[in-house]
Amino acid sequence: MIDNTFPRLIFIRVCIVLLQYAPLIETILLLIAVTLRYRPSPLTPYAAHIASFIPPSLLTILTSLTTILLLAALLTTELIYITTLYLPHKSSLTHEAVHPPLPGRKEREELFDRASDSTTDWNEYLKLWFLGAEVEEVKRENVREFLLWAFFDRNGETKGNNEDIEEELDSYLAKIESLLGRKLPPGRGTATSLRLTFDAIDTRYRSVVWYGVIALLDLVTHFMLAWHGYTHYRPSRSLSPKPATSTAAKTPTTTLFPPRLQHSIPLIPSSLRHHTSPTQHLSYYLRPHRSRTQAPVVFIHGIGIGLWSYTTLLSSLKTSHGPVGSEEDGQIGILAIELLPISSRLTGSGPDLPAVLTHGEFLRELETILAFHNNQEGGGFPLDKGFTLVTHSYGSTLVAPILRSSTPFLFNNPVLPGSGAKAAKEGAAAGKSLAALTNTLILTDPVSICLHLPSVAYNFTRRAPRSANEWQLWYFASTDLGIARALGRGFFWRQNILWREDLEAFLLKGDEKKRVVVCLAERDLIVDTKSVRGYLGWGGSGGQGLGQGIVDEDNVEWEGEGKGKGQMMRKKMGNGMEIVWYPRLDHAQMFESVERLKPVLDVIGGLK
Repeated sequence: MIDNTFPRLIFIRVCIVLLQYAPLIETILLLIAVTLRYRPSPLTPYAAHIASFIPPSLLTILTSLTTILLLAALLTTELIYITTLYLPHKSSLTHEAVHPPLPGRKEREELFDRASDSTTDWNEYLKLWFLGAEVEEVKRENVREFLLWAFFDRNGETKGNNEDIEEELDSYLAKIESLLGRKLPPGRGTATSLRLTFDAIDTRYRSVVWYGVIALLDLVTHFMLAWHGYTHYRPSRSLSPKPATSTAAKTPTTTLFPPRLQHSIPLIPSSLRHHTSPTQHLSYYLRPHRSRTQAPVVFIHGIGIGLWSYTTLLSSLKTSHGPVGSEEDGQIGILAIELLPISSRLTGSGPDLPAVLTHGEFLRELETILAFHNNQEGGGFPLDKGFTLVTHSYGSTLVAPILRSSTPFLFNNPVLPGSGAKAAKEGAAAGKSLAALTNTLILTDPVSICLHLPSVAYNFTRRAPRSANEWQLWYFASTDLGIARALGRGFFWRQNILWREDLEAFLLKGDEKKRVVVCLAERDLIVDTKSVRGYLGWGGSGGQGLGQGIVDEDNVEWEGEGKGKGQMMRKKMGNGMEIVWYPRLDHAQMFESVERLKPVLDVIGGLK
């Protein structure tokens, strides 16, 4: 995120205007250029008057045939993009979300109890979930409607449609009234609740020029990672449609826009362009693992423009080191998964094309990738020491299914048979689940902890932007077509939430010592990091709720010089958990320098 300064506010607002209203601006410039160059007789006086205000050198450039042709070509490209890509993708936002299977009543009650036990300020809780409505306008039927979405995936407003769950609903309402210390007013008020997967999706137009920038940054990222030893693996299909319900039904068209230049430029050697992924959906970058003492790393990024924002991390971690005085141990391998639907790209618009992979699909494809490279000789990704899982922001929503996985996936995979040292390597991982193979978990700016609180959903999808970083988040993330669709039709809080009990169970699982590191930024404009910190135990029970965490500096290690942005507090919570607190950083700013990333790099095991 950019810093909140007035010049940056002006800069980001200008960028938004230019990208959002590009077709209109291009049309006006084209009309002016044509008028000033050819000066049709009815407009000659006006053209001369306009030309008098334009410096001669600029007038020459504006009225040149080259400029006119460039503006005409750009406007034509915009119109083609609007008709063939933008409008079809925008129409897909009206499709209904396909919700995951509903858990049973016992699981729902446990979920409600966990959520209510870790919330202290219920008035503020309801206020944000109801988009800042006045307390007196949040009445019983309003809360009932919200609960129908949150715990039952239902959009019904009348009691007659929900007779099978009336008793359970009433028990939740009674508990909420007990926690509020008052009765909810009967009836329905004017308040409107935030129901992410039912609400209309708000987006803003962005010029085809923006997607050109994305394509160029993607190409630069590709070459930067290739320079640091990474190989790109591209799936055979960017998005695989679900089977048609009828043999007569047409197969939905798949799209990936902008196209990836590194895959199509003939001058790039084929070996440098990409290799073939063993999966149908996930693409990724892989750097071979050669360290004898450290585990390899699996990295899952957050919402933004793909891996470009993480090149500092991916290029800084080079080698691991053995004991003091020993020689370099070898290169630490990294598997960087790409989540293209949340990377400022258009990745499919039909109702049969999912907004994002389901958790089950993601787990199967990750297992396939790990099994495939675990079997490779030399430049592979051996899992005999497990792996370190590093996630950022949205990537943390995939941690819960990984930690809860229990199905062994390597044992019967046909790519694994071998003998000798190779078989021994495979045997160390065979029969283990993803959870068992994960030995260290690093969560940076996690959105999945305390996801039952309204902060993440409200700040990302409903907050009116005011400051520079809020405008950046709003236009370049929240209202992006692909990202908005992924969140509005493919983000299910019950599946994505990561509870403290999940982390504690992970730390106690197996015979090997596990470790969890959570990195939080105090000025995070998305996550209520004070509540997350308190929920994890730093600040005690008073830290649970909404922004009520108290900084407890007992047993805290300070790092970083002076009072710069690299300064951080590190506190070991016991049982293998550690919290890193950045008092002067915003969301994602820790990835801007090696100094800020030092805690992450230290845990992984090596610096460049």
